[in-house]
Amino acid sequence: MKTKLASFALLSAVVVAGCTFPSSRRVVPASQAGVMQNVEIGVVTGVREVTIEGKKTNLGMYGGGIVGGAAGSGVGKGVGSTIASAGGAVVGAVAGQAIEEAATRKRAQEISVRMDDGRTIVVTQEVQTGLYQDGDRVRVLHANGEARITMAVN
Repeated sequence: MKTKLASFALLSAVVVAGCTFPSSRRVVPASQAGVMQNVEIGVVTGVREVTIEGKKTNLGMYGGGIVGGAAGSGVGKGVGSTIASAGGAVVGAVAGQAIEEAATRKRAQEISVRMDDGRTIVVTQEVQTGLYQDGDRVRVLHANGEARITMAVN
């Protein structure tokens, strides 16, 4: 029974971690609001699909450790139960952090752009709407070492 409960709790955590609320508009980070950005125009010369690494916070580690410790505590009695609980906590912590990292990965593109002044730049960004393709005319917005690409308005 405890194993089923622990499995259900772990599955629920994974499902909730992967949920987001949809929006009909593009969502921008709060750090971009009110920040002046430079805009340059260029043409996409290459695109490569990549994955942005997920987050590894203490939430996954602690959550997995608690679930693993609870699952391990149902094994044996006395010292054996204590050892199983400790082992379950360690295994759960490692698994919880790995699950969190995998659940928070993001699909992205590494986009090469030949700027109108002849320079070539590369920006890696999460895929939020359509995919960029060779030949697309794009705007590169950049400030403080960060950049993002949007379609140029004709």
